Amino acid sequence: MFELEIQDLRSIRLRVGRWHFRTWRSRLMKLPKGYRHPELVYAVELLDEDDKSPGQLGTFFSEETAQACVAQLEAEGRADLVVNMIPVHTRLEYWEFDR
Repeated sequence: MFELEIQDLRSIRLRVGRWHFRTWRSRLMKLPKGYRHPELVYAVELLDEDDKSPGQLGTFFSEETAQACVAQLEAEGRADLVVNMIPVHTRLEYWEFDR
């Protein structure tokens, strides 16, 4: 497996098989056997006056569905809604590699 991810010029990640190279924290890691990349979920959240989220109104596996939920809630009169992308890991060890 080959994977390249560039978040910005200081945060670059390269994965070749089980070898994991990145430009932050420890620069070289060997991923554990069976490592699974995190799933992404999209949470529809309401923002309060301090731009903080008091909770989620719904969470979806696709961004399109989350945007459709936002559109439906805005049509019902809700305002200040955002879609938050959340990575979901299956094991704590996997999360350690992606922090």
